[in-house]
Amino acid sequence: RSGVDVDALLMQGNRVSGVRINAGGHAESIPASAVVLATGGIGALFAHTTNPGGADGSGLALAMAAGAEVRDLEFVQFHPTALDLDRHSLPLITEALRGAGARLLDPNRKPIMEGLHALTDLAPRDVVARRVWQVRKQQGAVLLDARGLDIDWPQAFPTVLAACLRHGLDPRRKAIPVTAAAHFHMGGVHTDAVGRSSLAGLYAVGEVACNGLHGANRLASNSLLECVVAGRVLGAHLANCTDAEAVESAQRTMATGASLDADELDLLRDTLWRTAGPLRCGAGLAEGLRTLEPLLARGWQARLARQLMLAASQRTHSIGAHWREDCEDAATPAASIAA
Repeated sequence: RSGVDVDALLMQGNRVSGVRINAGGHAESIPASAVVLATGGIGALFAHTTNPGGADGSGLALAMAAGAEVRDLEFVQFHPTALDLDRHSLPLITEALRGAGARLLDPNRKPIMEGLHALTDLAPRDVVARRVWQVRKQQGAVLLDARGLDIDWPQAFPTVLAACLRHGLDPRRKAIPVTAAAHFHMGGVHTDAVGRSSLAGLYAVGEVACNGLHGANRLASNSLLECVVAGRVLGAHLANCTDAEAVESAQRTMATGASLDADELDLLRDTLWRTAGPLRCGAGLAEGLRTLEPLLARGWQARLARQLMLAASQRTHSIGAHWREDCEDAATPAASIAA
């Protein structure tokens, strides 16, 4: 129900035995034979995201506080085209618009993907996102030009049209300002194919889970399929679960702890965006970790972000959505972007 936060997992021995909820300052413990995390991703920890504000990694932080194993935290997928607005959570501009002929341009109306990939504007999502991020950083803006295309906007792209019009922009007459944005987290709570975590009694499903399905770079729409399939598999397992035997030990409360305040959260989001965004390097990640150091005792978001950045620092080669500018394969022709 709305207005209720789960701020701790309850444990008896090595088994998760329930949750603690907090509603307007009133805490209540709820025992359970199984706890399922289905809390979404971590996009809201970045300065620009297509995710809602609640997708901030709170479920992942709960699991980590209880000692559950996590996996592949460095693998964050960035969508190349979100509507570039002065706000945190941004409307998504579908890739299908480029499939219909829209072009990505710099502020001087020059195509930004020419000569960088054989598929130009239709190159893989991570390649385009890196280029959009770079051009926007260097030149201040990236435009998606769909003017003059033979498109029945209300029928073909009603969501994009409505989002643009809501912000005073008509994409039929004016190019759309876009930015790369944090979109999907391939990492998360390490689970098996059923959804079991490393802790008895704790399960995870959806974006908060990492069962290996998405690898280092999720294919578009696979997350919806995962939720349907993995949700049904886990539901069937729990309906027939017989491993919830009682544990004779004292109950412990494993809490995430305090949250960052608004200004601290803004600093964290900006730091992650600058240093752990589509383009990463060792020096930038080290600088980001130093920036987060004073926040670690202030809020669980900083501790989660630190783990993500440490994972990105330790993986010194580029793979999937994790792109290191300072590794040898960063200049391979198939995936390179102009300096």
